[in-house]
Amino acid sequence: MCLQLYRYPDSFPNRACLTVGVQKVMVRADLYEHTISFERYLSQSDCRACGFFSREEFLNKLKKGAAGYTCSGRIDPQRLLALRIAVRPDLVIPSVEISQLPNPGPTGLFPINDPAEDSPVLVSGNSLLTIEVLSAVLSTTISPFWYLTVDTLGHTVDMALVLNILTPDRIIASLSTTPFRTTHRKRSMVIPGLASHLKEDIAQRTGWSVQVGPICAAELPLYFGAAWHLRVDLGKIEGSYTRAHDFDKGS
Repeated sequence: MCLQLYRYPDSFPNRACLTVGVQKVMVRADLYEHTISFERYLSQSDCRACGFFSREEFLNKLKKGAAGYTCSGRIDPQRLLALRIAVRPDLVIPSVEISQLPNPGPTGLFPINDPAEDSPVLVSGNSLLTIEVLSAVLSTTISPFWYLTVDTLGHTVDMALVLNILTPDRIIASLSTTPFRTTHRKRSMVIPGLASHLKEDIAQRTGWSVQVGPICAAELPLYFGAAWHLRVDLGKIEGSYTRAHDFDKGS
């Protein structure tokens, strides 16, 4: 089975909207952008070296696409673009409509960018909304990953945790259906940030190293850092301050 990676906005179908009078309004799902801790990836000294008084000023300018060129000596273009994606997730992630019902997608282990036996394993649920969001973010990288979608009955990660559906048992069961339970060289997985409380149980029962990833998918490029090689053509995304040839210089 093949998992389609979407590039937003070109590849996404039109989303359904709620009609209010004559105006159509989309009820947007929470993607948890507010949970991104930029202080982990951007120091105050970096911001001051780029000519800004504070991290907040830099991020506000970055959000508007008004920062970047003057920072090339301090912050490399790939990191700048990862920061840009984090402050403006809508540049790569579709506007996801909130849903009251589960929307199941495929389960199993999917290769992203021709991964090897030691490539990182990302764990998530099988909600089609979750898959669309994560695949949109994954489409920004040329780095190899394994993407393990656990059967959460089509619920998003947050709801699956509330309903006690995304559990160590289900994650281990999904892992057991793949040869990776014994053949993955690093025996390491990254679970969603909201599932951090499952870390120790999974690690003890599998013998794997379990890393807690970010809550918001838009943070993944920052979370993986240099291991997340962004596509060269991302310099052309709407409102981006990063020119395509900047990547050539940094490669």
